[in-house]
Amino acid sequence: MVTLSAPRGIRALALLVLVALCALPFAAARAAPAVDPAAVRLEVVVPEGAAPFVDEMVLVTVRGTYDTTIALETLRQPEFRNFGWMQLGRDSWRQAFVDGKQKTVFERRLALFPHAAGRQTIASFTHRLTLVAGNGERFVHDVVSPPVSVEVAPRPATAGGWWMPARAVTYSDDWDMDAAALVNGATVTRRVTIRAVGVPPQSLPPPPRMRADWLISFFAPETRSVELTPDGPVSTVEWVWRMRPITGEPGHLPAFTIPWYDTAARLPREIVLKSQTIAYAGFSEGQGEAGPIGLLKRNAPILAGAGGFLAALALLLPGLRLRSRAEMAGLLRRLSPDGDARALRRAAAAGDAPAARQAALAYLAPRGGAGIVPGAFARLDAALYGQARERPDLAAFARAVLSARRRRGS
Repeated sequence: MVTLSAPRGIRALALLVLVALCALPFAAARAAPAVDPAAVRLEVVVPEGAAPFVDEMVLVTVRGTYDTTIALETLRQPEFRNFGWMQLGRDSWRQAFVDGKQKTVFERRLALFPHAAGRQTIASFTHRLTLVAGNGERFVHDVVSPPVSVEVAPRPATAGGWWMPARAVTYSDDWDMDAAALVNGATVTRRVTIRAVGVPPQSLPPPPRMRADWLISFFAPETRSVELTPDGPVSTVEWVWRMRPITGEPGHLPAFTIPWYDTAARLPREIVLKSQTIAYAGFSEGQGEAGPIGLLKRNAPILAGAGGFLAALALLLPGLRLRSRAEMAGLLRRLSPDGDARALRRAAAAGDAPAARQAALAYLAPRGGAGIVPGAFARLDAALYGQARERPDLAAFARAVLSARRRRGS
């Protein structure tokens, strides 16, 4: 066998060529075009003014100014420690004259919400750019913004402990009918809407408690939404209650106050949901003439003559005495036919739940109203107005109402 071997010099030359070929990519990377720092600048712009409070919106603009050709880009955000944040729309690119030259301007708008007082730092952003050199070659270059510090004031003490800093707040408080003059058996709907600028939806207040012993109140699931604008988030919350009184007597819902802080005027303000009376119109109109006392008033002339006769009779018959007004009312109540009781029985037999409820209220009005049998009314109202809408047991309801009044000695 004959072995052919290349001269030692040729082998060395081949090895050098191989090494050179392997080193070409690294040489190309090292030979990437130099970038003038003045041609690429990235900064975080924070508006000047009073130190923001904890949870107050801080509008931030990440702005890049570039005097070069950009093929691709990616902005890497830092970890926002002690800040909540929202991006306010898409990034913008435009051409603008800067320092007398037309340049490419990049912007991203952010809303930051500091969670802690003191000096807080917004760390550096990194804009990774794929630039195009004069010869058409592409290369990657990172532009880094300097960190920015923000001095944050502590959250001030507020009435009730609620704190909502906002640029502007508007609200509406609407009733679908006159709550102070409801038709018997009607349910009134209250709708409250709050709209706040510069507030994330989770920072809007919780709903007030619209509850009372004399009131049935159904609260629908609240709705919260947010609209992103260049000037910050605009958040909305809507509350809806369906309410009706348990008794015929007028009830009063107190006013409800929600404090907020006006970050534009730097002043505390408040929302006031006004107080409201809730009552059936027929109650006040009929109360003066209902029951045995009304019967006494309507028949005052006849009863006056009868009273004189009874007084004379009492003087003539020893051992007898005049009855008190309460005793006379009870006597008249027992002797007179009770139309409300008959109406209650008729409505229960006919399966007319609203009519049965109205008759029961009229029947119980002289003895304190529905508060005598709250359980019976609660079950009936849950069946009538609850989500399940079950068929009420009107016979049991009528028995509970009639027996409750008898137990009270009427």
